[in-house]
Amino acid sequence: MSPDDHLASGSLDPDDPDSLSVERERFAGEVLEVVEVLGLFERHAPSSLGRRMLQELAPLPDLEVRSALERLREMQLLFKAGDRPGFAGVVDPLPRAIAGARLFEEDRLLALRGFLDASARMRAWFGERSDDVPSLAEVARALPDLERLRSAIDSVLDHRGRVRDDASGGLARLRRLTGQLAEEVEQGLKRVLNRGEVRAVLSDATVHRRGGRPVLAVRAKSAGRVRGLVHDRSSSGESVFIEPEEVVEVGNRLAEARTDERREVERILLDLSATVREEVPRIHQAADGVGRIELAFLSASFCEEHGARPALQPGDDGAAEGLLLRSARHPLLMEQVTRGELTEVVPIDLRLGGEFDLLIVTGPNTGGKTLAMKTAGLFALLTRLGLPVPGADGTTVPLYDRICADIGDEQEIRQNLSTFASHLVRIRAALEDAGSETLVLIDELGGGTDPEEGAALGEAVLEDLLRRSVPTIVSTHIGKLKEFAYRRPRAENASTEFDAETMRPRYQLLIGTPGESCAIIIARRLGLPQRITDMAAHRRERREGEVAELMEDVRLARLEAERLRAEAEQRVEEAAARLRDVDDRRAEIDRRSEQLEAEAQKGIEERVRDAAKQLERARALLSQLPKESGGAMREVLDRLEADLTGASLTDRRQAFLDGLGKGSLVYLPRYRQRVIVHKLDKARREVTCKLGSMKVQVSFDEVTPYESL
Repeated sequence: MSPDDHLASGSLDPDDPDSLSVERERFAGEVLEVVEVLGLFERHAPSSLGRRMLQELAPLPDLEVRSALERLREMQLLFKAGDRPGFAGVVDPLPRAIAGARLFEEDRLLALRGFLDASARMRAWFGERSDDVPSLAEVARALPDLERLRSAIDSVLDHRGRVRDDASGGLARLRRLTGQLAEEVEQGLKRVLNRGEVRAVLSDATVHRRGGRPVLAVRAKSAGRVRGLVHDRSSSGESVFIEPEEVVEVGNRLAEARTDERREVERILLDLSATVREEVPRIHQAADGVGRIELAFLSASFCEEHGARPALQPGDDGAAEGLLLRSARHPLLMEQVTRGELTEVVPIDLRLGGEFDLLIVTGPNTGGKTLAMKTAGLFALLTRLGLPVPGADGTTVPLYDRICADIGDEQEIRQNLSTFASHLVRIRAALEDAGSETLVLIDELGGGTDPEEGAALGEAVLEDLLRRSVPTIVSTHIGKLKEFAYRRPRAENASTEFDAETMRPRYQLLIGTPGESCAIIIARRLGLPQRITDMAAHRRERREGEVAELMEDVRLARLEAERLRAEAEQRVEEAAARLRDVDDRRAEIDRRSEQLEAEAQKGIEERVRDAAKQLERARALLSQLPKESGGAMREVLDRLEADLTGASLTDRRQAFLDGLGKGSLVYLPRYRQRVIVHKLDKARREVTCKLGSMKVQVSFDEVTPYESL
């Protein structure tokens, strides 16, 4: 039985490993609500291609995840600079469902033509920005050149998507013929309508169409006065639609010509479709490349709206050792705020890995335990898909190879399993597959059965997961499991805050302390008789005794440690922010220094050029001086020219001259134009440039990278 069969049948066999695997993946996807979250991303897709890419998105290998997130970071830089790529013309060019079609209709071919244009534009657009966004430019550079296909479509379709008259000699002839015959039909109808005896019996003077034939609406009682073919009757029966006999023969010839024209159009489209089919692999290659760029675009747009960002991975600069959620917000709750269904989303801070591999979350029902686990699992999956997450700077998500989620307590009726049994089936799948690169999420561990047995079974499960260093987050109400973390160095407690006065959860997750289920407090607030609640409290205190006191001491110590940790992290953040500010200011100073140096260099070069012109005028006067005086003056002018040449050669100027080559773009002050270097003679210190249609030869001293004011 295939995995699809397992899902289709709705059955789950606890003895079938394949069934367990499929059930694990299905359930993890459902409880993490991935489809609903991707729907929020889909709103930001500028084309049907991006929407299809989202629908087909699957977990990526590590290298591809990092590439996708790097493309997203580069797209965010473009957004910040106000320089966004355009997606006009981008569509899903050939959905795979129709890629092998025998004939593509004109509208599909026109859409493909628009996509080919968009792909070519994107390749050029990112090519111009390759220094700033190298990852995006690399994807664009790999887009295949489909100019031959684009030209083939242009030779057949006009800009409206209609097959061109000159697509073939036969089509041109047939369209001339249909035009002539249509004109004959029109003139014939005009002659009939101009006859007074015909006008007198018409229901209206409009030419109607029935089955593609021109007809006149004639009053039924006078139908015999207009000779021709009756094609139809009005719904009231008061009119009949007659094709006048004067145009029947021409109409027959016109219908035949149009049939021949349709056949010729179909033949042309079949030929063009065959050309398209030959290029289908390259079209899909282009679609995948443009689609990856669009995924980066829609992700950057999502980040802009929701304050999201690509998560860091352990090993990146500023990243944590393991999972670290900072001010994490679940996207679906953010959507509820947008719709006015919630007033706010309380950010979640959570960490796992580094100091501990197991986090045991306790607290009252509806306190946020399940939300914290779902958010952690969703962030892990979104990151594996190469998408951003709504969290603060420093949010780190390892690239887990799988997620095993047992969240929710619904009765698995369709699988004939009780709640407890369905939990065990998914826990079994997690224990069989989980490793150090697996994220395991278990809600209400040990619940649904006898508390003593549930606690024993829960401890055994946690012990096994800890032994294999499996990153795990579990929630529980069982008191003994709260004590588990105190006895294990790689385990940690966490609790969700609850306001006993308002009986409302605060949705804050506190690392380092177990939480209370608050059952007795809630029972008192809901009016359960005091004798009952007092008796329950007394029995609880008597049973826990010194253990409870010891746990409270440990809890307070852990809370203080967490407070100190938070303060240290805050100081590190502030220091990092100050360092970034210093770096920004240094970069601005460097930029300004370069600008001032460039302006100074430009001024020097302009003054040197002016002095050189004066030297030329002085040399022109040497012939008018006596020979002895002229020789002495020439030596003076030579020394002055050498000094002027040296004065203009700063390091920047020398670097500019050293970098000159064929194809370099330079400015010629004499002509006040930017030109391209056509030829370079470094020995003679001359360049030949193209100035319009002619070539000019100038010395090195006459070229500069700066335009004159």
